[in-house]
Amino acid sequence: MRVISIQHRLAGLTSHHFNEAHGFRQELARRGDEMVLLVNTQAEARIVDELCARPVLDDPTFRLEWTFEERSRRFVGMLHEHVDRLVKAGDRVLLTVSTQLEAHALTRWLQELPRRKKPWIVVLFVSDRWNRSGRDEYERQAGEFRKLAAAVASLDAGDARRMIFCALTELLAEELSGLLGTHVDVAPIPLAYGDRAPAGVSNRGSARPRVAILGGTRREKGSHLIPEIIRACRSQVDVELIVQLTNNTLTAEEVATLAAIAGEPHVSVIREAMALPDYHAALDGADVLLFPYEVIPYRKRTSGVFAEAVAYGKPVVATAGTWMAAQIERGRAAGTIFGDLDPDSIARAIARTVAELEPLRRSAQALSAAWRREACLAAFVDFMERQIARRSEDLEPRRGLLRRIFSLTARR
Repeated sequence: MRVISIQHRLAGLTSHHFNEAHGFRQELARRGDEMVLLVNTQAEARIVDELCARPVLDDPTFRLEWTFEERSRRFVGMLHEHVDRLVKAGDRVLLTVSTQLEAHALTRWLQELPRRKKPWIVVLFVSDRWNRSGRDEYERQAGEFRKLAAAVASLDAGDARRMIFCALTELLAEELSGLLGTHVDVAPIPLAYGDRAPAGVSNRGSARPRVAILGGTRREKGSHLIPEIIRACRSQVDVELIVQLTNNTLTAEEVATLAAIAGEPHVSVIREAMALPDYHAALDGADVLLFPYEVIPYRKRTSGVFAEAVAYGKPVVATAGTWMAAQIERGRAAGTIFGDLDPDSIARAIARTVAELEPLRRSAQALSAAWRREACLAAFVDFMERQIARRSEDLEPRRGLLRRIFSLTARR
């Protein structure tokens, strides 16, 4: 098997793109499969070297000064330029951070390829951006989805089978199925957690439990509330806060206000994106992971940091109504849910978690093994291969029937 991974946004360490690409390379190598990784032309040299990547891609996705058609045309042209000469029939072309733009471009590209080169295409949507910014923005993106749905509907039966659309949550898959006019599957989270067992008591050298807020800072992740959360904790719970300060979308004023927490007592800051060993050490060093995320952006989407916290056996604190809270309610993660994004409410939830830290820690560690099996990159690759095997039989029913007969005969 050969996977051609399109990581057109991978340029630095400030997101999960690197972790994911690193995990795919390790997992596919473990299976004896080949991976060709295409990344952004601005990718840091150390990323290109470590991942054996090819820095050839651009990202027109959010260049809104261009029309949807123009952005899609540019993406199709980029695929023809850099993927056509690589791809063969039966390859897997994988894009795990898709919007309607990339999905539209891949659909058109597949139609334009000669039959001898047509691969399987796996398109993973991770978020519902169209639901975040009011009615006008929803309508703009809904119009783009109508163009994608028309492109999907124009595929012949064979090409339609080769397009595999998926999402990471049931709610997102359901909404996308309606928007695309075709079935969207629910896939496992494509993250690799390593082979280490969940850490035990992690607050060595500190009498205070350590509460970590990791990942890039954005308003939708409640990052602008962190100074107030710290102040609210002072009167309610004695903890040490560990906060990563790599900015994604905060304003300069918000960044300056947030940076001032470095001078607060019992607050430690991480000022830059971390390599995987440092990131894993930060997870290991935390007792609790805090997710003061807004509901609308995180009701239908996952969080990579949350998934890793659960895999590491860490209690979590999350906003009611989010996907993270749903995992706690379903018994897949151990932790506490708070009702709204009020700093005092969040501080009270942290205090409740600390008061029950030992039983929550035991529960989190007990749940981590199932999470590592079910919500991981290896499970995603298995999902992808099951989809392709089923669709292969639909494309070649006679060959599929012969395979099943042979399988049954062999078992006898």
